[in-house]
Amino acid sequence: MRFPFTFMGLMALAFGVWVVVYLAGHRTLDEVSQGLAAAAAAACFGFAAYVLIRRVRRGPQH
Repeated sequence: MRFPFTFMGLMALAFGVWVVVYLAGHRTLDEVSQGLAAAAAAACFGFAAYVLIRRVRRGPQH
């Protein structure tokens, strides 16, 4: 079975969007919590970009 990297990239993108939407709705969180959530969203976006761009450039078999 092939490891589902494309699915993982799409899920990371969805989690990143969810965190950003959550942060937008909860502006009363303390700065540390906001920073940690923003860092998690950035990590999700970075992983998603890496996986999905790699998939587009190399095709489905790599």
